[in-house]
Amino acid sequence: MPDVTVIVPVYNAEQYILFLMRDLENQTYKNVEFILVNDGSKDNSLEIMENYIAKNGNDRFKIISQPNSGVSSARNKGLEYSNGKYIIFVDCDDRLSSLFVEKYVNRIESNSSDIEVFSAIKVNDRKKFIEDGRIDYSPIASMNSMDVKSYIKYFSNLQAWGYPFCYIFKRELWKNIKFNPDIKYQEDVLAFFEVLTKYPHIKIGVNKDAYYYYVSRKDSALHTMTSENAWQFVEVDDSILKLVSGQPSLKECYDFLLALKMSSLMIVIVTSCLENNDYYYQKAREQFINLNKHSKYISLKIKLRRKLQETVIRLNLKLIIKKLYARL
Repeated sequence: MPDVTVIVPVYNAEQYILFLMRDLENQTYKNVEFILVNDGSKDNSLEIMENYIAKNGNDRFKIISQPNSGVSSARNKGLEYSNGKYIIFVDCDDRLSSLFVEKYVNRIESNSSDIEVFSAIKVNDRKKFIEDGRIDYSPIASMNSMDVKSYIKYFSNLQAWGYPFCYIFKRELWKNIKFNPDIKYQEDVLAFFEVLTKYPHIKIGVNKDAYYYYVSRKDSALHTMTSENAWQFVEVDDSILKLVSGQPSLKECYDFLLALKMSSLMIVIVTSCLENNDYYYQKAREQFINLNKHSKYISLKIKLRRKLQETVIRLNLKLIIKKLYARL
């Protein structure tokens, strides 16, 4: 029985899947299974994966194929077939340090935590690991685990994120929890909050170290987002608020999560201004103005920024919003 299951959704990845498979092959931690979920790829991804496994004879790799159903469905399929004590999610177009699995597992076991979170290195070239930024947890990293309420407050303050590859989970936390295949954006955040609200007393460890290389792609979903797409951020936030309001022990987190929704509403406002989409602009503008006074902010800097944004939005200064876009 493997200690760890690494789940990798794969869709039309013929240009880069070999890079990842080699990284998985070279992991220093050996008692691990790699579940590659071929999500109805239309290119040669499946053939490339099958040939690599046949050539290397590594039984740690398992391929599961399904009709194209999206990344959430693929992750759910991986969970269904997982056998490890721990779960890690990896994206098929990224790269890994050879210590990736080992460090994640060592930390969750030495810390006796239920979830461990790690930073990640952003690169724009999967062959040259030249750092281009970070998903940086160092400001909140600690040798001691934190509770769910503390982590949610950091999340609301944009100091924690839902990138699945930054996390290692005890597999038991995913029992009866699924990613929603109907959501294209923030599906990972919603699933993560389902875990947090179902298990509000778990321990979460946060680490500054990074063993994952996140490859930025111009054709990714976030780079092609429309105002309508951006509204899904708000819908996910509403679902999260509903989940938290249904968990009495997390009641104090509600107003902090309103601050998270403010961030999503700002994304809609900016996107709709750039698109000249007045429908979503007005929809987001109304909620932004109404909710800002109820939101709680850990950071004074963010609180002041939202107040300034509220003033600009009240005055309908769309040209200024467009000019400020690069700073948001």
